[in-house]
Amino acid sequence: MQASRKASVARAAGRGAIAGLVGGAAMTAAERLVLPRLSGRRAPRITPLDARLSDAADTLGWEMSPRARTAVGITTQLLYAALLGAAYAAAMSRKPSRAMRDLADALLVFAASITVPRAFGRATTLALRALEQ
Repeated sequence: MQASRKASVARAAGRGAIAGLVGGAAMTAAERLVLPRLSGRRAPRITPLDARLSDAADTLGWEMSPRARTAVGITTQLLYAALLGAAYAAAMSRKPSRAMRDLADALLVFAASITVPRAFGRATTLALRALEQ
């Protein structure tokens, strides 16, 4: 009985990772390709996530070309989305109470907003500034 429970959590996490990867790809495509082409918007030369990752690489002594910076930014967004999807699916597979589901939903939105703060509004940006200080 215990082994089947672990297998079902692992299976749910795997499915969640795939779902997170698909969702992350959609969000990344929207942020980097679709939104800048809408009227009234312009594409930033460097996205904030790419800039943060480039700064972290500079701290470690690695020089990144603009193309490498973009590739690392996209890869990081996709891996993070897969990780969030796996964690969320694993938590939901355990049949939590309504309060725990609501908490998991809120945590998922907050964690997702870390990579794309502009899509989630000013409150997330203020929360990120508080974490940086």
